[in-house]
Amino acid sequence: MVIKTISDLQIKESVEFLSSLDKDWECLIKKVGPCHLKISSELSPYESLLKTIAYQQLHAKAAETIFKKFLSLFKDNFPKADELLETNPILIRQSGFSQTKTETLLLIAKASVNKIIPEEKEIIYLNDDEIIERLTSIKGVGVWTAQMLLIFHLGRLDVLPIHDLGIQKGFQTLKSLDALPKPKLLVIAGEAWKPYRTIASWYLWRAN
Repeated sequence: MVIKTISDLQIKESVEFLSSLDKDWECLIKKVGPCHLKISSELSPYESLLKTIAYQQLHAKAAETIFKKFLSLFKDNFPKADELLETNPILIRQSGFSQTKTETLLLIAKASVNKIIPEEKEIIYLNDDEIIERLTSIKGVGVWTAQMLLIFHLGRLDVLPIHDLGIQKGFQTLKSLDALPKPKLLVIAGEAWKPYRTIASWYLWRAN
């Protein structure tokens, strides 16, 4: 069965559902306003994964500068996987990537060549857990990275990145907690947000 990208109607239903949960959610949604989840569906899963790794743990402007320099090695286009594998790692490092990120980018390219990363025509038939299992088999790609692809590339409806600091801070603000919530608490709290945890995440990222 094809798993479709989240629709505008589903976003509307999600917001209405979350608003009805309690006053905290109602106030947060009023404060933030309408949900404008942007899906980068023009990228392939392989390209989306490259970009997610490139931007990981960096401020947006710094990541953008580094990524543009990286793409300039390939005439400002995303490199094909075999093209990236043929590139001197020193040139990739000179774009501004760490040694670890450089190695991960090359492993992603290798995984694409070996069909570990599903192509668009295949990935739409896989559920979230199947995609996470495939992607996290690549060294350097964790659950968080896979979840970012699920949310921002595939537009999956029910994803909650419990280890994301922004999500943790957002929930702390939402519920006026004295300390950051543990991931286990977010799992429990998130049960009430199903099947709209992606939209809940979008609002939690904007709670502060």
